[in-house]
Amino acid sequence: MTTARRVFEHHQIWRLTPDSLREATTLLVGAILRDHQSVEHVIGIANGGVAPARMIASTLGVKARMVHARHNTGDATYQQATGKVTLDLDPLTRALNGQRMKGRVLLVDDICGSGATLRRLRHDLTPLLSPSAELLTAVLCLNTGAATLPDYSIWTVSDWVVFPWEKPPADQNTTPLPRPEEALCHA
Repeated sequence: MTTARRVFEHHQIWRLTPDSLREATTLLVGAILRDHQSVEHVIGIANGGVAPARMIASTLGVKARMVHARHNTGDATYQQATGKVTLDLDPLTRALNGQRMKGRVLLVDDICGSGATLRRLRHDLTPLLSPSAELLTAVLCLNTGAATLPDYSIWTVSDWVVFPWEKPPADQNTTPLPRPEEALCHA
């Protein structure tokens, strides 16, 4: 399978502000609950999905869990997708202690660049889900080059995005993302 290419138009480097992050997670919860009665589990993809997952889980009144996935080879801007996603599901597997997650499971990340991380986790989480469980995915940003779409997103981007938990590039200006207006459903 060919790896999707992230689109970078090099017009600006977007920056997600803490206020917009709070508004975006609120919009995601609203859209998800509009379409689904409840969410029983929230899993953040470390590193970028942890903060939004914790915010979403807190709003939903459930515990946030974490999985480790790495797709970028470093922290430099404008990196292309490698197609190679490394995962560490051991902490989640240990936390579940032999139990399988039931109900709706929401997988959260900061950005869907190529879609490879979401695709890999959809597959690799299956043994940790009960047969009746439903896996949903939500991201803050969706790159226009993504081949695999999340179920929900806020911003569609064609450039690099810097998140509040990342160090902004020292030699380049950033532009705040516009205030979020709605969560998009791609399912």
